[in-house]
Amino acid sequence: MDDRTADDVYMEGRHAPEGSPAHRLYLWIETLHELMDRFISQFMREEWEHDYSVRELPGLEEHLLDFCRGDDGSDDANAMFIESAAAYLGETLIEEAGGRWDWDESAGTDGLPVVCPDPVLGLEPVVPLLVVGQALNEGTGQVFATAARLLRKAVRDRQREQPEWWPKRVPTPWVRYADVFTAVHTAYRWQNKRMLDYLDWWAEEAGGRTHWLFTPKSLDALEAMLRKNFPTVEDYHRAADEPFWIMAAWYVGKYVVENKDAQWQYRGVNPDAPPGTWHAEDGYWSGAVFVNQRLRYDGHAELLPAMLQDVVAGESLREVVDRFPDRLPEGDYVWGEPAWPEVLWVLARPEHLETPSLPPLTEEELKELEEADDLQGPDLTDNHRLNTWLAERREAFPAWADEAGGGTASWDFSPESLDRLEDLVRGLFSTYEEMLAAWNDPFLVGAAWYFGEVQVRQCGAVWRWHPKPSEEPDNMHDVPMVQGPEPDPDEDEDEYDDDSDGYDDDHVHICDVMSELHALLLRGPDNRLRNALEPYDRA
Repeated sequence: MDDRTADDVYMEGRHAPEGSPAHRLYLWIETLHELMDRFISQFMREEWEHDYSVRELPGLEEHLLDFCRGDDGSDDANAMFIESAAAYLGETLIEEAGGRWDWDESAGTDGLPVVCPDPVLGLEPVVPLLVVGQALNEGTGQVFATAARLLRKAVRDRQREQPEWWPKRVPTPWVRYADVFTAVHTAYRWQNKRMLDYLDWWAEEAGGRTHWLFTPKSLDALEAMLRKNFPTVEDYHRAADEPFWIMAAWYVGKYVVENKDAQWQYRGVNPDAPPGTWHAEDGYWSGAVFVNQRLRYDGHAELLPAMLQDVVAGESLREVVDRFPDRLPEGDYVWGEPAWPEVLWVLARPEHLETPSLPPLTEEELKELEEADDLQGPDLTDNHRLNTWLAERREAFPAWADEAGGGTASWDFSPESLDRLEDLVRGLFSTYEEMLAAWNDPFLVGAAWYFGEVQVRQCGAVWRWHPKPSEEPDNMHDVPMVQGPEPDPDEDEDEYDDDSDGYDDDHVHICDVMSELHALLLRGPDNRLRNALEPYDRA
């Protein structure tokens, strides 16, 4: 895997000839945020964990098959769901096997985005859209999981020879769940707040709520109001940020949502995006809430103030609104076997789906894959990285105990020994900043291990550490921690009781031992290191 950044790999095609593989790859990368945004806000259940983990893939495939069984012809939702599922599948496979997106001119009808795993694995590229097509054709609900298992097997096979090796990937810009979640909920919260303003004061201030019921006649009234107040576009610009006119723009957007089957959307600003790209601060749509017929390929989108500006410039408000195509008539809801929508033939025709995208497997091979990989996340409590660290700490303990004073006979992992450990740490460091600077010092690391080991031996805790090192250098949160025993579920106990204030208190206690040592120099004398044992008594 080369060391090129996302800008090198993905943005270099920005100025490539239109239609070239590099340019089409650039456009695909720019589109991914929109696909993930639409996926969460329009298609997926609220409880779905959008974290690009393979454990979600069986549920995603089940939802795909269920979603695509029905269609009333009123939008392009099935095709858009398929595109978003392919994008999500691709990101998930890259998360597992490293590598990056690329563009294959020979895939599909006229080229498609492909996932190229870490070259070290020696695997062929995967075409996510065609894998989704295979899932629709077969209807088994196992295709996505098989794609993931094949990649994970290749990674595991290599790690048997090189346990500390992990696949490398080129980060895909602006598709992390936190970024997408923010965009989805910003639009939702913004419109809800405006609705409250509409009910509380705007409609009355504009002449009474009976005049503002999202009817065509109300558009004429708003147009007259705009012309009366703003002789020129410049006059409107000076007042556009005033609450009343923000609400007027919202009213037009809400009319489009109610009457043209559009949706609210927000495109966040990516601070790392190069100027002139879709999500940069200078992007036309960036940092604004707008309305978009995002479930139709022939849909229209508009910024809210731009619609009012065009009215002041001379267009009628009805003409501005009619830029949005009328909603399509709803037909009979047709149920049947999941099918490949005709609108996607421009990307991949049905004949491209006849040959499975994944290598054919016998039932025995498929069963072997399933038995070897349950698609769950990494084992945080038993992995090479953690076990190696623990072995090193156990081996170094006698020398650490001698340096700390008294040898192993004095450091017996008793709760009382934590008072001695606290005095030792406080005596070595005078300030929090001094200890923070020495967070990786071998003696301090030994002290943290001892502190955690007391919890292991006295309270039944276990060590945990993510098997894959953080990609951020010197990440102070990427450290071994201890976690308490799993709470025992009590089927006879209500999930909510009178003492829980409506919340379920059952959770796994986790202690960041190094951070707890650091915190000694921030807390008062009454907050002792041995207090870390108290949560185990309440578990």
